[in-house]
Amino acid sequence: MKKIMITILMLNFIITLFGCKDFRYYNYEDTSINMPLMNISMTAVLDLDSIEKYDLKSLIPTKLEKGVNHQIVTGIQQKLMLLGFMEEDKPTTYYGDSTDEAIRKFQRQINVEEDGICSPEVYSLLMSKNAPSYETRRGFNGNDIEVIQQRLYELSYLLEEDDINGYFGERTEMAVKALQNSNSLKDSGIVDLETINLLYSEKVVAYTIDKDSQSYIIKKYQERLRELGYYLKECDGIYNNDFREAVKTYQRLNSQEASGLINPSTKFSIDSKYARPYLIYLGDRNARIRKIQERLVELNYLDAKLITSNYGEYTAQAIAIFQKNNNLPITGLVDGTTQMVLDSENPVRANKKLEMPSQFIMKTKDIRNAIKENKNVGNVDDLLKVALLKLGSKYVWGSRGPNKFDCSGFVYWCLNQVGVNVSYMTTYNWRFSNQFERIEKFDDLSVGDLIVVNGHMGIVADNQTVVDASSSNGRVVHRDLDDWWREKFMVGFRIFDNESEEVEETEEIE
Repeated sequence: MKKIMITILMLNFIITLFGCKDFRYYNYEDTSINMPLMNISMTAVLDLDSIEKYDLKSLIPTKLEKGVNHQIVTGIQQKLMLLGFMEEDKPTTYYGDSTDEAIRKFQRQINVEEDGICSPEVYSLLMSKNAPSYETRRGFNGNDIEVIQQRLYELSYLLEEDDINGYFGERTEMAVKALQNSNSLKDSGIVDLETINLLYSEKVVAYTIDKDSQSYIIKKYQERLRELGYYLKECDGIYNNDFREAVKTYQRLNSQEASGLINPSTKFSIDSKYARPYLIYLGDRNARIRKIQERLVELNYLDAKLITSNYGEYTAQAIAIFQKNNNLPITGLVDGTTQMVLDSENPVRANKKLEMPSQFIMKTKDIRNAIKENKNVGNVDDLLKVALLKLGSKYVWGSRGPNKFDCSGFVYWCLNQVGVNVSYMTTYNWRFSNQFERIEKFDDLSVGDLIVVNGHMGIVADNQTVVDASSSNGRVVHRDLDDWWREKFMVGFRIFDNESEEVEETEEIE
C-alpha cells in the first residue's frame, strides 16, 4: 500500500510539472542561457501525449561535463571549433572526450583549473565576444603540444624525437620561432591559429640542414653518416665539400634526389634505424675502393698487384680476414664500422703479407648473402609514417620524389625509404608483379598493403582510407578508400606481415 501511495504522489508531481502552460525565463549566471521555469499555480491536466512530446533535454543539467547529452553542447562545440580549440566537424549534443579535451585547452589558456567541466563562469567567457582564440606557448603541457611537436619534427625544426614530449619548453619555442621566421610570420614563438594553419599548409617551408645550420647539428649528421660508412673525414661540424658529397651518395643509394642538402625526407631516412649503410658490391669500381685497397696493402692484408679500384673476390677476402683479426663481424663488406677501424691509427695488422687466394675464409655466395643481411627493412608503421610525411606534395607525372610524385613514383619512393628495394614500375607493370604476396580480393586488403586499380595505385592507411599521389587533387592526399577504389580494384600487394596487435577503439563519437 505504501508503494502505491508513493507512486500516486510521483505521478501527481509529474502531471503538475508538465501540465502547466505558463513559462518564465531567466538568465543563467549572467549568461545568455534561457531556462524554462514552470508556474505551477495552475491546475494540472493529465495529458499523456503532451508528456511524451515534451523535450526533457531542455532542462539544463547542473554540470556541463563529460557524459552529458544536451542541446546546449552543440553551441559549446560550435564556439570551440570557431576559436580553434576543437577540430572542425558536425556539432552534436554529446559532451564526450573531444569536448572535454577542448574545454581543458580553453581552461589552460584562461588560467583556471583544467578539469574539463564547463562551469557557468567558463561558459560565460567562452560564449562572450572577448573569448580568446587558441594559443599555446612556453610552459604549457598537453596532448595538442605533442601533436605540434611531431609536426615540427617532421619538418626538421625539432631534431630529436625525445623533444616530442607534450611540454612546450625552450627547444620547442626555438623551433616555433624558426618555423615562423622561415615562413614570413612574426617569430613570437607562440603557436596561434595562423601558425597552426601554416604547420599543415601545403606551402609550409621546411627546415633544411645546410652550411648555415648550427655546428652541433651538422656534426650530429657527420657522425651518423660516418657510422653508416658514407662520411670518412673528421666530424668537425662544418658543412664542407666532403660532407656534401657524403650526403649526395647517401641520397643516391636511398632513392632520393641527390641535392647534397639534408631536407626533412633525408633527415627522416638517416635518423631511421632502417637507414641503408654504404655497402660496396662485388664488381663495383671507384676511387674509394682504391683507397681501401691501398690501406689493406699497408696493413699486409693485400698484395700491391691487386690495387685495381675494382672490388673483387680478393679484396673481399682481405676485408674478411681484416674483420676477423679486429673482432668485427665477418662479412667481407666495408660497412661504416669496418671503415672506421680501417682508418684508425692502430688497427690490428697482419703478421705477414697474406697471399691470395690460398687463405680464402669466405665463399663468394656468403659475401653476397651478407649484402642482403645488411639491408634492414622497416615495417608497416614506418611505411605509413613516410607516406603521411609527404601529404600535400605536388603531383607531377613521371616524378619519383622526394617532393614531387606520380602515383607509382610515390609508392616506389616510400618503399625504398623503409629499406624495401624495388625498381621503379608503372601501375601497369605492378599488375603483373610477383615480387610480393598478391591480394586478389578488395575486402582482404589490410593496413600497409599496396592497392592497384586501373591506371592508379596507393598505400592502404587503414581499412577505410588510402594515401596516394592524386592527379585530380594535384597532390598527395589521405582520403576514403571508397566505392571508386572497390569498383576499379585489380590487385593488392602485401609488403609486410601484418601481425601487429590491433588497438581497441576507445574513442567516443561526439
